[in-house]
Parts: sequence; structure tokens; C-alpha cells
Amino acid sequence: MKHFLLIPLLALVSADALARACVITSNDQELPIRMCQQNISIPDTLFSGSFCQPQIPDRTFDIEFVDSCPSGAYGICAGAKAEGVAYEQSIHYYSDPADAPVLKGYCEKISKGRWQTP
Repeated sequence: MKHFLLIPLLALVSADALARACVITSNDQELPIRMCQQNISIPDTLFSGSFCQPQIPDRTFDIEFVDSCPSGAYGICAGAKAEGVAYEQSIHYYSDPADAPVLKGYCEKISKGRWQTP
């Protein structure tokens, strides 16, 4: 249930400016995290340079820039907005389906997105 705490902590990475999505996978010994952020309206340079790198103390991640998020997510927060900006992205969750109720609430109340179950 701790995965939901990671969502607001995402920021900062440099990568290919044409990437439309980024897959974020933890590579440490903590709770496994795997998610993908699909760009909707964020300028490419801002998306690749600011939205796809978790800044979580004592955690490390692999970031892969791809054209679109892979299938297999148990939930998607479509049209998620970061606080204070109008940009949108869809966040695909793969780690732990038991987190869905908390992530759904965060999606709808905080990110102002629409929860989808594929």
C-alpha cells in the first residue's frame, strides 16, 4: 500500500525529447515499483526533462523511454494532472493490484484523473 506515496514525488530526468512515455521500475531491495507515465499534453522537453524521474530518498529506479506504455497494467489514471499545472498524463500501474483502491482515490481526488481498469 506504500506505492501510492510515490506518485507525487516524480520529477526530473533528461532523455530523448521525443519520448511519449516512460516506464519506471525500481531496482533496489525495497517494495517493487513498476509504473508508466504516458504523456498527453506536457511539452516533450518538459516531460522528458522533468516528469519521469522519481526523487525518493534511498530508492533507485531504471527509467526507459518508450513510444507508449506497455499492456498489462491493472489500473490507469487517465488525464492525471500535476498540482499547480494544467498538463495531463496517464499513469499506468503494474506493481501490486492490492494498491488499486488507494491509487484510484488519489487519481480521482488529487490528480483529477479518471480511473480505468483495463
